[in-house]
Amino acid sequence: MGEQLPLSEGLPRGYPEPQVLLGNLTLDLSEALQDRLPQKLQIKLELEGKNHILELQQNGELVPDTPTLVWYQPDGTQVVNEGNTLENCCYQGIVQDHPNSWVSVCTCSGLRGLLVLSPEKIYTLDPRPGGFTHISKVEDIHLTGGTCALNPGPHSFIQAQSELKLGLHSLYRSKRDVVSETKFVELVIVADHKEAQRYPDLHQLQTRMLEVANQVDAFFRFLNVRVALVGVEVWSQEDLISVDGDAGVTLENFLRWRQTDLLPRLPHDSAQLVTTSLFLNSAVGMAVQNSICSPALSGGVNVDHSVSILGVASTMAHELGHSLGLAHDPPGGNCPCPGQPPAKSCIMEAATAFLPGLSFSSCSREALEKALLRGAGGCLFSRPAQLAPRPPRCGNLFVEPGEQCDCGFWEECSDPCCNASSCQLMPGAQCASDGLCCQDCQLRPAGWLCRPVRGDCDLPEFCSGDSAQCPSDVSLGDGEPCAGGKAVCAAGHCASYVAQCQALWGPGARSAAPACLQAANTRGDGFGNCGKLYNGTYVPCAPRDANCGQLQCQGGSVHPLLGTAQETLTETIEANGTHQTCRWTHLDLGSDVAQPFLALTGTACAPGWVCIDQRCQPVALLGAEECRSKCHGHGVCNSNGHCHCDQGWAPPDCSKEGFGGSVDSGALGQQPKANGGLTTGLLLSLLLLALLMLLGACYWHRTHLRRRLCQFKGTSSQYRDTAEAQVRFLHGGVCANGYRPSPSGPPERPGPPQRAQDTELQLLSSAKSQGPAKPPPPRKPLPSYAQGRHPSGEGPAEESSVPLVVPSRPAPPPPAASGAALRV
Repeated sequence: MGEQLPLSEGLPRGYPEPQVLLGNLTLDLSEALQDRLPQKLQIKLELEGKNHILELQQNGELVPDTPTLVWYQPDGTQVVNEGNTLENCCYQGIVQDHPNSWVSVCTCSGLRGLLVLSPEKIYTLDPRPGGFTHISKVEDIHLTGGTCALNPGPHSFIQAQSELKLGLHSLYRSKRDVVSETKFVELVIVADHKEAQRYPDLHQLQTRMLEVANQVDAFFRFLNVRVALVGVEVWSQEDLISVDGDAGVTLENFLRWRQTDLLPRLPHDSAQLVTTSLFLNSAVGMAVQNSICSPALSGGVNVDHSVSILGVASTMAHELGHSLGLAHDPPGGNCPCPGQPPAKSCIMEAATAFLPGLSFSSCSREALEKALLRGAGGCLFSRPAQLAPRPPRCGNLFVEPGEQCDCGFWEECSDPCCNASSCQLMPGAQCASDGLCCQDCQLRPAGWLCRPVRGDCDLPEFCSGDSAQCPSDVSLGDGEPCAGGKAVCAAGHCASYVAQCQALWGPGARSAAPACLQAANTRGDGFGNCGKLYNGTYVPCAPRDANCGQLQCQGGSVHPLLGTAQETLTETIEANGTHQTCRWTHLDLGSDVAQPFLALTGTACAPGWVCIDQRCQPVALLGAEECRSKCHGHGVCNSNGHCHCDQGWAPPDCSKEGFGGSVDSGALGQQPKANGGLTTGLLLSLLLLALLMLLGACYWHRTHLRRRLCQFKGTSSQYRDTAEAQVRFLHGGVCANGYRPSPSGPPERPGPPQRAQDTELQLLSSAKSQGPAKPPPPRKPLPSYAQGRHPSGEGPAEESSVPLVVPSRPAPPPPAASGAALRV
């Protein structure tokens, strides 16, 4: 991309200055903002003969309390924030009565930014002398074509490597969490010397960088990612690195300076260099794929190729997207963006021709979700340490003093727990649903797993019980073992050689034979090396560092998953008295790639030794053993250098019994070790109680059955008023009236002739007694006292088998009522 051509004359000139609406007053923009920058702003703007009202809110998340502003005096002395401030004059919002609209503008020196009425109607706003605002349709901004010089770098493996391991269950279990949780990128913009020469006014240049950051934040807001500008550095006297015509060389230089100079004095997540220098091959930017949060690789270079901020803002969003794990959108229209040609253009397109990208495609959204699910971007889940003190602004997605929740503008709020107009919780709600520790507007209990493990080197986080927010994401510290002890963690990823080969060549790939690997990487060419110099020459590996050079693999697919196989070389070498056939591949990743595919830091190269900066060095240099010594043998170190204690031991040093976890990730949702006996006793008590309840139920069932049998006797037997009938039914049992029959009772009279016995009657025993027969009782009914006790006045005899003797003379036929009862 190149310089912006003369602005289109298609739109009528002489637009009136935008009007600010304050109640019943209408003021010019300069008059309304000369004393203060209001939190909310209503601006009336004429577009193509029609008035439109912009509903704006100050982007309070863009600038922290005291952003670090750095520049240099003529003698090279570094100046930090001395007598200089950066006012937050940037706003975001919507256009009244346009439901799909959004606006991102700054008012520092007039009205500058982007206005989207709909995906088909997009305008850029630029101030002009005399208080006018020049308005252009985005398709009228003619920019020369440009491309992105993507540098995959070694971290490119992490994307494919982790996707091979990640199952669908893990994807869907965590998908809602990583998507709904707001991410934050703490950004530093560095303007090189040529950029400073183009904008010699220091304050003007700093303001331009602020406007660029506001636009980048507006792009990423739709991915639920916010951008905070924590620092601006201007190389006002000279460049602190060599800014070369090769984008890859410039990126290498900038990333090295960032790691050794910038990062120690100004903590941040990503640094972006802005320059007006033109790169070779029409490249307008470059970054390392999937490098966010990496101390060595999280950064990019960008060409400020237009008077409009839109060009460089779109390029910076593109390069930052690469750092977040987003690849180029494939050609063919398979990844749609909002809008119709010619205004349609996606931010992650490899080449945007004459139009800057204005939105992320559906493929970019999916790629970001996958990258976060893999465990990338752990630093993004921490809110900026301090934002400028200010009254709360409802609708900015930040919960501030006096607010209980904030779900954004009322048009975009979909949280049923939060009132978007007042930023207060709905009646009955304990929390807002944007927090991972909130479910159905209620707080989850302490110890609830709110962010599960997303890889071998990740650690889980747990709810505290009094906050809807999940603790910041942490991982295992560098040097902690992973992959079953075959590798160690580095920057939150497990550096297994096999996994790296499979990321490059697909499932089934593995390390090449040791002799082949050694022979290849000591060559120092495109087939094997330990790195590449800025002049394009390759560095051969020392024999002991061969495992830390270019990946040498065998098996897997015929073609690599990343890049193309430019040339294949097959050689037979002799090793240990045998001949070994080796196959080496020269991978072509494009002329814009500065780094070949090298083994990751943490890759095992010898017992107790790992790769660090392409050299085989002791694993102790990563510091895990020293850090772990503080954990008393009951935990491991996390990425913050704190102990993550095993279950049953308490942070911070795992020396006392507790719930496990760490001061960073919260306590585990389990009982401590000391309560093991109590838990066991409680379980045994519950089992005993269940057994007693079962026995009680059996007893009740038996007693109930006996009572029913007694009742049945009273209604079904023709001799229901006699004790003999009770004996016949219960065979020695106890009836409801308390009578217990004697086992030596009189013989039973026979039932009616040729009548089928009732089912209940068939259950009686037919066994004959082996003892002597008792004399028959009198033929008339027993006296009434016999209903309650034995005729002799003694209690019933001991229970035994009761003989049922059939008398020799049949009984008279039963009454009709009794017969009816038996037929039931």
